[in-house]
Amino acid sequence: MRVPTLLPLLAALAQKVTAAPASKDNATCLPVVDLGYELHRALWHNPDTDNRTAVQTGAQTAICPQGQPVWQAKTMAAIGKYSNPANNFTLEGWVETIEGGMVPPGNINQNATEDCLLLDVHVPRKVLKAARRQDKEGVPVLVFIHGGGGVFGSKDGSGPTRFEPSGILAHAQSTFDQDFVFVTLNYRLGALGWLNSASILADGDANVALLDQRFALQWVQDNIHLFGGSKDHVTVMGESGGGSSVLHHLIAAGADGGKPAKKLFQQAISQSPADVPVATGNPEELYDEFLSILKADDLDAARSMSSAAVIAANAAQVAAFPHTNYVHRPMVDSDTSFGPVIKSLGQGRFDKSVKVMAAHNIFEGGFFFDPQVKTDGDFDGWLKRSFPGLDGGQREELMESVYPAVYDGSLGYVDMNTRQMSVWGESSIDCAFNAIAKASKDKGYAYEFGVSPGFHIQDLSFTFGTTATAARPSQKSLQLAIASFVLKGVPVLEGGKEFPVFGDEGLLVNITAAGAVPSVPNNINQTRCEWWTSIA
Repeated sequence: MRVPTLLPLLAALAQKVTAAPASKDNATCLPVVDLGYELHRALWHNPDTDNRTAVQTGAQTAICPQGQPVWQAKTMAAIGKYSNPANNFTLEGWVETIEGGMVPPGNINQNATEDCLLLDVHVPRKVLKAARRQDKEGVPVLVFIHGGGGVFGSKDGSGPTRFEPSGILAHAQSTFDQDFVFVTLNYRLGALGWLNSASILADGDANVALLDQRFALQWVQDNIHLFGGSKDHVTVMGESGGGSSVLHHLIAAGADGGKPAKKLFQQAISQSPADVPVATGNPEELYDEFLSILKADDLDAARSMSSAAVIAANAAQVAAFPHTNYVHRPMVDSDTSFGPVIKSLGQGRFDKSVKVMAAHNIFEGGFFFDPQVKTDGDFDGWLKRSFPGLDGGQREELMESVYPAVYDGSLGYVDMNTRQMSVWGESSIDCAFNAIAKASKDKGYAYEFGVSPGFHIQDLSFTFGTTATAARPSQKSLQLAIASFVLKGVPVLEGGKEFPVFGDEGLLVNITAAGAVPSVPNNINQTRCEWWTSIA
């Protein structure tokens, strides 16, 4: 399969920046785009040859200040081990690997800077050439928002997976003889993106991470034509925290009071949307704790601290988050967030003109458990830490009626570990997927990622697999579905058959190791999702 020639360009979201001078070596061979407020030259060009099998990102190494909870860092060994299909998955081996997990060495903030609001634009060469012609219609645009619990991640990738579109583009070209422009973006994380105390709101905005994303989407509206893209054919896609961000933007776009001035996207793909339906932390306590770690008396003092001190304080606060809690979450501001997404979607409060494709994995709760939880008392303590927004009566109802201690497999779990996995995976991911799939059922599509074991984020390497890994049937099916949805608004299977509309029957496509299986029923537990929605 031939790889399209790509020209990724790096664009800063800030309005006043100095463009780096072009070297003599590439001053005449790499294209320049005039954004009006600065000039941008392509970072690299992969020659149009038949034998290239991978595409470099060419992205500037700049990430937003971030941190990773120790509890999650200890799961990385299991994630790495069982991402390799050569390692046979067993539940016992999975739990054992997580129990023995260690925090990976290295500095997560090695390339961190507060000047991080950047985005990358990946452009097929012929599309960029055509952009100079006034009579040439722009191609579709795919904008990707990364996940990471709102505390880590970047536009460049997640772990060994790089967010670059060569695999999806190859399917767009080979199947439809079409191209698209691909955009990835950074947004502020942790305390810098989500602190929502009264002191901050008195002199700023809530949910600045979501505002960063909205600003990037607006940047696409204002500038993507310069790269050959169409502002009227934009698909926004996100995974995990990025997937829930997509839903927040979709809900905001349909709200009377919080509607952006212009339509920012026409289609949406929400993969494994992670949105905890109850409070995960107290904004004032988070603010006070951050100032204490920073050794600052108030907000003015915090703003006078060095960037290095702020970055270190944020990383320290995130590292100490309690087991299976990312703590930071959007607050209701009736602009960027209107509350838990399952509540808004269940009430039909979203932009219904947007075409939607929703997705989840079959083992979403896989690493969201504490192996030290052994008794019902431990379980109650875990609920308090993971879902502090649950009151005593709700925890009791959850333990006795919704997720009772029945370990025969009839309720979807076989022991205390898998009981926790079910609670976390369903409440925070599966039910959000279920909500958007049902809300958009009449013209929406859905798939589940069923490659074993199907844990959260496992699908990323298939979404962004390159042509070097294109032999995997599951990757072919997934990338073809994404490419066809971006280009045509309808995902298709190999052979050209369209996905079933989700509809009243709740039909979806299962992406398995052998390829796509169409018209599979939605197996999400509706009763438990209704309970989570009722208390959201």
